Amino acid sequence: MSCIELKDIRYSYGKKTPYEVCALDGVTLSIKENCITGIIGHTGSGKSTLIQMFNGLMKPDSGEVIIDGENIWDKPKEIGKIRYKVGMVMQYPEYQLFAETVKEDIAYGPRNMGLSDEEIEHRVSKSAHFCGIPEDVLSKSPFDLSGGQKRRVALAGVMAMDPDILVLDEPAAGLDPRGRREILGGIRRYRYESGKSVVIVSHSMEDMAMYCDRIAVMSHGKLIMDGDCARVFSQREALLAAGLDVPEISNIVHSLREKGIFLPDDIYIVDGAVDAIVNYVRGNKNGI
Repeated sequence: MSCIELKDIRYSYGKKTPYEVCALDGVTLSIKENCITGIIGHTGSGKSTLIQMFNGLMKPDSGEVIIDGENIWDKPKEIGKIRYKVGMVMQYPEYQLFAETVKEDIAYGPRNMGLSDEEIEHRVSKSAHFCGIPEDVLSKSPFDLSGGQKRRVALAGVMAMDPDILVLDEPAAGLDPRGRREILGGIRRYRYESGKSVVIVSHSMEDMAMYCDRIAVMSHGKLIMDGDCARVFSQREALLAAGLDVPEISNIVHSLREKGIFLPDDIYIVDGAVDAIVNYVRGNKNGI
């Protein structure tokens, strides 16, 4: 079952001017439940515009955005309710922190939802857990934290609103490798433990391969590929033609295949490459 259905979405910037640019050109996409979906594409491919359609931050020129079986724009006065269902975390959300303490910042959204103090306390604790925020940090000022810690606080603030769908635009941008692992690992843990749906936009093919269940590929405003990671990353030439790369391990496997070492073409993570190479070596030994 899909939790978001996009049907023939079209959108242009600078409409009816000499500078009109088509950002989305007939995009039809299903975002699955209980799944991490990655959206990739070159700069200007339309991916950031696309995700802003998910919760009504932007309205398509034509097409439908369907959540819970209803077009969200059939009742435009109720579009605010959609933003409780679809939580959006834009790039560098740490710049939006403002409260005196980390705890108060995380609690801001739930408090505006009119929840009880007990429920707010529960949500703050739970979202802090997912984001790896220790108990002693909750009483600190968010402005005394490192960049990575601020990012986790901002993410926890959206998680605390308990949206059905969590949408993140470059959640690990600018972080060092350890920070990337902590942020993305927490997001994956959140998906497994909460059963929620997650959408991640990223330029990092390694991150997409490691943490996503499915991949949607955008190019020049169109959806050109959509499927599980193995299916998408096996289409190396098509990705390169779209101005994208593939995970580095896929390039290594491709080089080995060119040298006559037969390995499957759908390998996109290190563990998969190790297993395939071990099986290849064992197979050759057994054939001697």
